[in-house]
Amino acid sequence: MAQTSSAPFSIRIEPAGRDVVAFRLSSATGGSNLPFALGHAFRQGHVPTGSSLAANVGSVQVTPKNTWPDGSLKFAIVAGRATLAAGSELTVTLRQAPAAAPTGLTTAALRNTGLTASIGAGGYGNANWADGDWDTPLRRWIEGPQMSSWIYRKPIGSDPHLVAWLEVRLFAGGAVEVLPWIENGYINLPGQSNRNAQFTFTLNGSQRFAASIDLPHHCRTVLVSDRTFSYWTGASGDVIATHDKAYLQSTGLVPAYRAQVPANAPLWGTLAQTYTPLQRGNYSPAMGQGGYQSAIGILPEWDVLYLASEDRRALPGLIVNAYSAGRYPIHYRDEGTQQPLRFSAYPNLVVNGASAIDNSGASSKNQYTPVPTGTVPPSWDSPHHPSIGFFPYLLTGRFYFLEQVQFAATANYLKNTDQTRQYSAGVFLTNAGANTTRGAAWALRTLGQAWTVTPDGDPLQGEFLASLAANVAYYHGLYVAKPNNPQGFVWPYSSYTGGFWSEATWMQDFFTACTGYLIDLAPPLPAAGTAHLAAFFAWKAKSIVGRFGGTAPTDYLFSDAAQYTIAVAPSDRADFAGGTGPWYANWGEVYQATLGKPNPGVVGPLRGAYYPEPTSYWANLQPALAYAVQHNVPGAREAYGRMTGAPNWNDFVNAVNSAPVWSVMPRPT
Repeated sequence: MAQTSSAPFSIRIEPAGRDVVAFRLSSATGGSNLPFALGHAFRQGHVPTGSSLAANVGSVQVTPKNTWPDGSLKFAIVAGRATLAAGSELTVTLRQAPAAAPTGLTTAALRNTGLTASIGAGGYGNANWADGDWDTPLRRWIEGPQMSSWIYRKPIGSDPHLVAWLEVRLFAGGAVEVLPWIENGYINLPGQSNRNAQFTFTLNGSQRFAASIDLPHHCRTVLVSDRTFSYWTGASGDVIATHDKAYLQSTGLVPAYRAQVPANAPLWGTLAQTYTPLQRGNYSPAMGQGGYQSAIGILPEWDVLYLASEDRRALPGLIVNAYSAGRYPIHYRDEGTQQPLRFSAYPNLVVNGASAIDNSGASSKNQYTPVPTGTVPPSWDSPHHPSIGFFPYLLTGRFYFLEQVQFAATANYLKNTDQTRQYSAGVFLTNAGANTTRGAAWALRTLGQAWTVTPDGDPLQGEFLASLAANVAYYHGLYVAKPNNPQGFVWPYSSYTGGFWSEATWMQDFFTACTGYLIDLAPPLPAAGTAHLAAFFAWKAKSIVGRFGGTAPTDYLFSDAAQYTIAVAPSDRADFAGGTGPWYANWGEVYQATLGKPNPGVVGPLRGAYYPEPTSYWANLQPALAYAVQHNVPGAREAYGRMTGAPNWNDFVNAVNSAPVWSVMPRPT
């Protein structure tokens, strides 16, 4: 079923009006009327509802995809053409302008280019496009006068699982950009197994790609290699768009980072710059392995590098790693809608235990995805899973990355026991062993990111929003609507110590940070949901703010805030479900139970927990405390001041420049 695109904003060049944002374009070769496209996030209120955007140079269109709760523009795809001198940068400024409705490039115009494309898979057959095939896209993604984009799909030969996909972008002037990929991932079709073949991609009769690929079940890969990230007909000019990093962080869609990674940092030498189908890239050898992983955080290291530097290696590094995420078996596409699954359509379905999604649950109706066979893909482990596709989509506007976020969110849903997740509500519990506290944290982050990027009006957006609302209602009802743990600790999935209940402090911090991050994403929750999210975060943030106390006997001394585990209840049978405890009376008791001694009453440097390493537990807590400050939790600014006022604080500030994932700070206002 074809789906329509969003209408573009005005494209007129307007010298008047308030500047909104700027980005920079560059090309190594230079040229006239070079095509470009990028994604762009906007701060709430900068482009009010009913307004439009125009550029100071070139020919530009701005196609809105998402709006903030007040109706202002949140995210759009910007495209056009520009004349660039070789090796120099052109600054493009977007300004407010009256709205208009220009005519877009059509599929008839695409057909008139004479474009042909083919994806081959050896003995499985081919998927071919030519002439009238271009008239019936699966999805009309963008339609505008400077660039239109369509999504196409065809089965490869008669195979029921192997599908060829294209995103085709047509630019004014006739240039065409194509991104091809293959996918092996339906929900309920039997016979799920690997597909091993010599895959090829041919554009306008010229073979652009050929490689032997063993594609496991529920995996996908783009058909590109080395430093080629898409294919063009005609000269593309190799245009690179560079965003205003400070502005992007100010939107709240990504955290604010204090790190500034220098060009000689060792991590640049390990950042992947080229692509081979199904490669590991910079992901860990096993997603579920213990210890520090550069992929774990609100954003993974390769995404943060883009925000924390002006290095040209950052953009290809994050794109390469985003493409590499196709190696994980999380791509469960609905055979009927040809989209990632809707929670409401599968209230009882749970992923099969042999599907390489770790610690999958049970179905009360015995409804499981089919048992897969063949080559076993790298496993997906939700308590350790990274953000995938989200930030690359914000930068590029590529449909492929949009679906990557959605697939991750739906896989996290499918792995949980249907009763535990409250069926189609998709609630992620901290006390369910399939999640763990950190697993629930990262699942909520990914769910929030999936809602954020799914375009307004898309049915999947409503599905993700309903799940977010159900999670907020659950956590508010358990911890705020009635008394519960006074220190803000959510129900752990297990105790680390016998006799009293202890929990991994950093897991609690991950959950706190992700909840604060959800507030910045601003989902329009129904009824009192927005107020309930804020109230729950204020309660949850007590678990980080309280650890940065002073020298009083009832305080937890901030010098020791970063412990591997922390006492959360004086009994390992404490009642979190009813909220009756027993609980510690104050933070001084928590300190005594955790460190085995009372608060010494003397301020010292920040210590222990591998301080000041950027991979330490001191690093892990930074996002939680930053969001507590940002959302004005009582005592948070004083807590932050104690930390940043410590005599050895700058040791940490300097250290995170070599590993920036945890260098989150309060967003400047």
